[in-house]
Amino acid sequence: MNQSDSAIDQRLTQLMQSALGHPQNSSQRRIALNKLIKEIQTSGKLGHPQRGMWPDYIYHDLYNEALGLTFMEICQKLDKYNPQYPVMAWVNFLLKNRFIDAVRRHQNYQGRLLSLDDLDKPLAAEEDKNEVQQVRDFINDDPENLLAAEHIKDHPDVTLQRLLWLKDVEDKKWKEISAELSIAIPTLSSFYQRSLRKLERYFRKYLYP
Repeated sequence: MNQSDSAIDQRLTQLMQSALGHPQNSSQRRIALNKLIKEIQTSGKLGHPQRGMWPDYIYHDLYNEALGLTFMEICQKLDKYNPQYPVMAWVNFLLKNRFIDAVRRHQNYQGRLLSLDDLDKPLAAEEDKNEVQQVRDFINDDPENLLAAEHIKDHPDVTLQRLLWLKDVEDKKWKEISAELSIAIPTLSSFYQRSLRKLERYFRKYLYP
């Protein structure tokens, strides 16, 4: 361990002790926690679980979700920290577990929502055709106008409803959609995945009651 690493670890330990020294839910603890989390973010010691196993544009969303959950867990479970271990060892343990949770949610959403891959498959049964039509009606009707309200930053015309229609109804590939909208595939896909997760309850309400 070099001097810089040692100084960072010492600083993190001091901030952790400071936070633990204040009562739960006190303003003093909240202030100390903010300082601790800021130091963690700038420490350069945050792990990156499963890096290389996902495309960058998906990994970015999964990692940020896991990181946010990790910081929340630190605040909620600070008193469970064992001082026998370095602060970052505990933080990265939490991050690894929260990343696994984020991956599971991502996979579950993909399993529940009909994607282009699903629509590419032959519709052998009448119930499959009915389900596809149900999804298409939902995209078109957008009962609560949530699909139309969700759009890419600085592109108010590129809504989730439009992407779903192009992708799942018109049966277009990401490459075609990217060319049509003049927006990079990673930007489109990242927005698409993030929006599906955000509106999970909306899809459940009308498609999977």
